[in-house]
Amino acid sequence: MISYALLATLAALQVADIWTTRKILLAGGRELNPAVRWLIGRFGIMPALVVSKAAVLAIAWFILLPYPAVLAALCAFYGWIVWHNWRSL
Repeated sequence: MISYALLATLAALQVADIWTTRKILLAGGRELNPAVRWLIGRFGIMPALVVSKAAVLAIAWFILLPYPAVLAALCAFYGWIVWHNWRSL
């Protein structure tokens, strides 16, 4: 089913986002998402990133799985984020 492939792609993009964001932050960069920035200030880099990405995946699994077009759009969005992060490294 296409939705499971999209979910796997989204999971891989979440891992890539964690990796690239962590590298950027440790090099002195800044988190651009205000909600994640708040979580980082409150709980630290890795807990904030893991929890925020787990939330995205939980929403995708429990709510968006029947909507492959929405999952595809989410993959495109996170693909752009990872690409942007990669360019910032």
